Amino acid sequence: MGGAILRYVESCRIAEHDGLKVGVVKFTETMEVLSSAVVNGGSSEADALFIMQVPHDYSHSDPVAHACSVRDALGLPANSVGMMTAAEVGYVFNVQEEEYGGSSAVAVATAGLSNHVVAGDVLEDWESRHLVSLARAAKMMAGTINIAVIADVPLTDAAKVNLFMPLVEGKSAAMADRGFRETGTTSDSMAVICPKRGVRAEYAGTGSSLGIAAARAVRAAVGYALNVRLERPVPEEPMKLLEKMGYDATAMWTLSGSPMDEEEYKSALARYLEGDRVKTFLDLITFISDRADALIDDGNPAVVPMLSDICDQLAGITPEFGHGTVQGVVTAMAEAAGRLHK
Repeated sequence: MGGAILRYVESCRIAEHDGLKVGVVKFTETMEVLSSAVVNGGSSEADALFIMQVPHDYSHSDPVAHACSVRDALGLPANSVGMMTAAEVGYVFNVQEEEYGGSSAVAVATAGLSNHVVAGDVLEDWESRHLVSLARAAKMMAGTINIAVIADVPLTDAAKVNLFMPLVEGKSAAMADRGFRETGTTSDSMAVICPKRGVRAEYAGTGSSLGIAAARAVRAAVGYALNVRLERPVPEEPMKLLEKMGYDATAMWTLSGSPMDEEEYKSALARYLEGDRVKTFLDLITFISDRADALIDDGNPAVVPMLSDICDQLAGITPEFGHGTVQGVVTAMAEAAGRLHK
């Protein structure tokens, strides 16, 4: 790490307690912290940060007391800020520093996915995601995303809140870099840390030098953890994805214009949606649809022919895109299912 931040970080190490790893960062002086941490969350002062690994499907009657017992067993100060994760700390705990425009920021992160969602959506498909995570957990366990950003200057309260914007956006960018539509997990924990003494910066948003440095550090740290964890998107089951977009089997039957009765059509639709080819096609089309619609609305003449070729070659359908990519593709798929016979 560079000199600007090094003077605030005494050490970074991975400790162990009861067979599970704990990432520990000790500071050279007492720092101000604003966080959603399990231990000493909110606005606090801290001499250390720790991220402790817990078993998969962790359940404890008093997680705060448990975390405090781990803190004490490791000999950490009582004012330490503590987070929990089911991610394999020994693999995914990492520290990244970035500098921009004379500002420096360090990101400390762990990351693992199984409960990842688009912000505002309800977590669904937990069982199937859980099975995927367990399969990936042969070497590493599923978990959450924990991030702490250490700024090189003191911050006002408003600037601390401001710095959460590039922090969260950097996290989501790291996920998007790897093809995830989801913006995070349902149990993410974040912290902004800064020194106490000196002239306080009043702004630390995405356009500031500190915000840019922080976002880049977070993007690198979360990206590193996801890469080590071999996290990659898994296509959703087609019917569940269609339902999420508002097209249940009855809606598909209506769109199809098929002479089949509804029950017969549902059976045909189930057969049509079988297999990885349709699953992957629908997942990819859904992923690019917003971008495609924006380009079409902007008058880009290349998009519709390109989409038409993709749909023809991969799914054997010829959608009409006048009402949007998703509606065009879904309608064409509904019609194709309606042409299947027992």
